[in-house]
Amino acid sequence: MKNAAIILAAGLGKRFCGATSGEVKHKVSKQFLNINGKPMFLWSVEAFASVKNFEQIIVVVPPKMIETLSLKYEKYRTNFVFVPGGNERFESVRNALFIVGNDIDFVAVHDAARPLISREDILSILKSAKKKGAAIAVEETRDTIKLVSDVDGEYSKYVLKTLNRAVLRNAQTPQIFESSLLKRAYFEKITHDVVSDDSQLVENLKVKVAVVETKFLNFKITTKQDFKLAAALFALKSKVYK
Repeated sequence: MKNAAIILAAGLGKRFCGATSGEVKHKVSKQFLNINGKPMFLWSVEAFASVKNFEQIIVVVPPKMIETLSLKYEKYRTNFVFVPGGNERFESVRNALFIVGNDIDFVAVHDAARPLISREDILSILKSAKKKGAAIAVEETRDTIKLVSDVDGEYSKYVLKTLNRAVLRNAQTPQIFESSLLKRAYFEKITHDVVSDDSQLVENLKVKVAVVETKFLNFKITTKQDFKLAAALFALKSKVYK
């Protein structure tokens, strides 16, 4: 069985607005900032490379960075390739799928902004995907979730319903699918809707997607505080395993 991993690193990180070192802002997108000695996206690359049979690793990056990154990591010990991203997530994943080999059985899609993903969780999600055809990482929802009215204005919104927290989960990545299934979702049904994850497209094909709760921290780095926390966790981990 052969697998491929698509690492999404083409986003602009508008909510992040650049990590800080003191009061100095970086103009580099968060996924290329160094965290515990290496660019953020490389942590995900190495996590998938550590799993047997992930023979193809594709990193989706901003088109303008393709040449620079390709030269910089040409002799890197882990083999991976860069492809240009699109304006939206849908286009970025689709660009990567064009070069997924015909001999690939399963494809994992992962956000570069989740550098803490563990080898153990990847294996668990892959195992479920092999059984069900589609499986995604999730975490338990700890907060009470309110469905609110879709009305503009600070004082116009109100609670429509309180949702049952017991059956709610926060979707994460990686999301792993049979290669033929994911390609079908992306190529046979072109959508102009906003797509927030790959599972959404597969669900639209009336396919049941299994969920696997991650056992290790796998939060998405969205803010500067997230970045600092992840850096501290990597530093702690490196001390423990020295």
